[in-house]
Amino acid sequence: MSQASPLRDVARSERSERTYGGVSAAERTAVRRARFIEAGIAVFGGPGFRSATVRGVCNAAGLTDRYFYESFDSLEALLTAVYGELMARLRTRMDEAARQVAAGCDGLAPAQVLERHVMAGYEVWFDLVRDPAFARIVLAEVLGVSPAVDALYEAGMQQFAELNSAAVAAALPSGQLSAERQQLVGRALIGAAVQVARLWMSSGWRESRDEVVRTCVLVTLGTLRALVAEAQAGAPR
Repeated sequence: MSQASPLRDVARSERSERTYGGVSAAERTAVRRARFIEAGIAVFGGPGFRSATVRGVCNAAGLTDRYFYESFDSLEALLTAVYGELMARLRTRMDEAARQVAAGCDGLAPAQVLERHVMAGYEVWFDLVRDPAFARIVLAEVLGVSPAVDALYEAGMQQFAELNSAAVAAALPSGQLSAERQQLVGRALIGAAVQVARLWMSSGWRESRDEVVRTCVLVTLGTLRALVAEAQAGAPR
């Protein structure tokens, strides 16, 4: 049996790294990876992660398993990338909404600013949750897969909890909320938004988007009023 030639291996490696049609090997790999992420959104958001196969994802992407393993070592690795992509889209849209709100808040009272910010944020959240694939992946499919995926989910929830609690803290006098209370408030508010989203999804999106958005806004504004009343009463913070 002939032995593999080191020169042949070098030539094969060089061919794989060449630029074709003005597109480098790295760019082609990135394009294939993006196709697999989109396929993962379709498969994990449809049949679901637990019934997914590498072959099924490859079929959805229109690529072979050779290219799958070029970017991912397992379906769990793809799920992690899919979840990261969906959360990045959420962050991008929330950041844009926040900038638009901030541009029109001059002269408004802190409570009014908070209401506009949370209204815009919840509109983005529920607009995305209205997409069945997004909702299924973010609210269900990532849960209980592995400790690593659970940690990723927890980090995502903590990030958005901090955004919520920071908005509330900004509407209060400086220093009114302790760091511990602010963290608890943030998790309570994000918990409400997630549970409302799960109920909305399980109902087949029966209520209007405006109704579920307004419900979460009321929870946030009610929290603000309770914190203000608590401070005025001299209760521990």
